[in-house]
Amino acid sequence: MIAMRIMLSDGENKFREYIQALRQNFSTARPDLNVEPYSREFLPQISIDEIRIFNTKMELAEYLEGVFSGNNIRREGIIEKNGLWTWLAYIWFDQLAPIDSAGTRNIKDEAKYICSSDYRDYYRHLIAGAYNIYSLHDRENSRIFLYSPVYEHNDFIEQFASRQFIISHRNIVETITRLYLDINNGKPKRGAQSRGRKGNIRRFVNIIQQFELTYDIYSMDPEQILNLLPDEFNGWKNGTR
Repeated sequence: MIAMRIMLSDGENKFREYIQALRQNFSTARPDLNVEPYSREFLPQISIDEIRIFNTKMELAEYLEGVFSGNNIRREGIIEKNGLWTWLAYIWFDQLAPIDSAGTRNIKDEAKYICSSDYRDYYRHLIAGAYNIYSLHDRENSRIFLYSPVYEHNDFIEQFASRQFIISHRNIVETITRLYLDINNGKPKRGAQSRGRKGNIRRFVNIIQQFELTYDIYSMDPEQILNLLPDEFNGWKNGTR
């Protein structure tokens, strides 16, 4: 176990340098950023399991929710602590940028590891983004976003979590779940992300944006939203797609 910390600006810069160095040399040693001036202790003092393995984003989000709630820490007190999320990415970096079968690391763009205050990048952070969704919605309505491995940024997150007018409204997220979640395997229904399929997730975004102009969409329950959707969504509502 390790005491939770918050990454400071010097630590963020060192972490960024480490990520950049890994792109050139996958054997670069990870710097020790668990000391000042790189990071400071999180208060109240709590510990996390730094060697715990997470198979999915859901497992990661559930673990963190358990840690925070077990220490009476509310979402509102941590969701904007970008240094916390950056430090967590540093601690679990081997899972977020795993070594593949060829012996190289899959290094993605910086925003996946260093948490930004700009929401256009914040949602892309592999840990903050997952916790944000889970803490906003219950487990059932998080499944369609958090089914993938911790190191993957799936299309449901990209299309929906990137838009605050969607991800912050429970009724719309419940509608998405009812349309696109395969309850048998806890993953999206086949074809939901395909641009060539009628009623795909990108079309849903477009339709909701149109509804905003003529309906009080955010006050409607999921059944009312489903009833408003055009016929192209019937297959998804009926579960036949």
